[in-house]
Parts: sequence; structure tokens; C-alpha cells
Amino acid sequence: MFRNSRIPALALAALGPFVLVPPAHAGPTVGFIESFPGAGNTGGWDGGSNLSNPGTGGVGGAGDGYLVMAHTEFAGRLGTRNLGTDYIGDWLAAGADRVRFSLNDVGADQNLEIHFAIGNVENFWHCNLAFIPPNGAWAEFTVDLRDSANFTHIIANDGFGYRFALAHVDRVLIRHDVAPYVQTPNSILGQVGIDDFKIESTTVDVGDPPPGSGRRAVALAAPFPNPARGATTFAFEAFDDAPVSLAIVDARGRIVRAETLPGAPGLRRWTWDGRDDAGRTTAAGVYRVRAWGPAGGTSRPLVRID
Repeated sequence: MFRNSRIPALALAALGPFVLVPPAHAGPTVGFIESFPGAGNTGGWDGGSNLSNPGTGGVGGAGDGYLVMAHTEFAGRLGTRNLGTDYIGDWLAAGADRVRFSLNDVGADQNLEIHFAIGNVENFWHCNLAFIPPNGAWAEFTVDLRDSANFTHIIANDGFGYRFALAHVDRVLIRHDVAPYVQTPNSILGQVGIDDFKIESTTVDVGDPPPGSGRRAVALAAPFPNPARGATTFAFEAFDDAPVSLAIVDARGRIVRAETLPGAPGLRRWTWDGRDDAGRTTAAGVYRVRAWGPAGGTSRPLVRID
């Protein structure tokens, strides 16, 4: 298991498009795992949230630490970043095209939507797939980095695209956010646990999840069609017999349509006719669909047009 060692973030020179100073190290390593051992260890993660580590209660149970990011007294931008040597560098050259990490909605159920983002200060990409952590339990979530269509380009100052960003990573982020996605995350009152952050390659078999990683969350595919004028279909996969809850949420956070389906493992589909719970046609705009069960779930943005 690789452990983290840290140096200060590299400075960026204002030299037009080619602003990045090459990192003085080999960059990310496939097989790296950050497991936050020891109380108080935040592993070099920082940001505007309050960060802590209780030293116990992580994926491994008693005695296993984990990172907590929180705003518990007032709503704030819930997120954390890492600019350390385990994360910055050329992800393409390293063959790193997937990350996995475990999440836990600590305390009360807080309606969290957790995203991963990657790139650099001039060229930054936000994963459209949001993760809904289970309340008081751990679930592992996966981000596939191979397709830029799954990401929103929230900073585009250098004039280059997605692959260039992956080749010049100077930071990664984990944050709560809801569509539409911009440079700053949304504020929320809440706290989330993060554990066992892994850098992987899709060409390497990593085997089954380790004991203690929790049940698998409901996995939601991208809506089709999107944008849509009429009905939109959502494919999702459940991994246990628990009921699956679905909700269409507008840009102001209001649930306009909700449905609960009986539990059954496997791939299933749900079609939304574009109407709210009262049968009225919803207005054009940005929405998101949430699909979750007791083991957590996922959320996707969608757009309705006239």
C-alpha cells in the first residue's frame, strides 16, 4: 500500500496557454490508496470545509480513521482538495483512468450529492455523476476518467481540452454540488466521511471490494434523451432487494416528482413523462434525477427544453 508524502503545491506562472510547471516527481501511481490512518490525519487535504479525523469508524471499522469534511453550524461550501505529490502530475502517462473512494453520510441524512473534479487552475473538469452516500454506512463509488462527455468543463482558461488537463493535473477535489455546475460548489449544512481513495487503471483487475466496504449503491446511467422535450428514460442498477427511491429535483432543490419502486436486484428502467406529482408539465430548465436506496445511490443532471 502506498502512503502519502506531501510537498507544497507548484506555482503557476502567468505565461499564456503554457502556464504549467512540470512536476518534479513521477506523478500519480496506479495502485495508490489513501486510507487516512490515525486520529487527526487529514492526509494533506484542505479547503473551505472543516476537516477532521476521528481515528475510528472508517471502512475498516474500529481503529480505522477516515477524513470528515463538514459544515455543522452554518451552511457552507462543502468540499476538499488535494494538491499533494500523490495526485499531481501526468495521469495519462501513469495509466490512471479511474478513481474509487468510499463515502458515508455522517450524522443525519443530509441530501448530499458528492462529485469528483480533476485538472489544474487553468483547465478544470467536474464529473457530472453525483454520489449519494448512505446514511451512517459506507459505500464505494467509482469515477471513470476515460470519457470527457461525463464531465463539465468548469475552468477553460488555457484553451486546451480534457486530455491536456489529465496530463497536467495540479489538484483533485471532492465536493457537494448540484446542477448547473460552475466553479464554486453549492452551500449545504452537512458532513460526509471519505475513506480509501484509490487511483486505478481500468486495464488492471482490482478484484472484489475489501471486507467492510459496504453494500453497493444504486447506479444510475445517463438519462436519455438529454436534453428532452417529452419523456426521459433513466436506466439504473440495484444490487439488493431494498426499495429504490427516485426523485426529479429542480434547480432550486424542490422535488417535483417522486417515486418508490419495489426492491429487486438487476438492471431496470424508469420513464419520467415530464410532469410533476400534480400532473402538470414542468417548465424548461435544469433538473437532476436521484436514484438511491439504503446503501446509497447516484444522481445525474438533465435539461428540459421547450
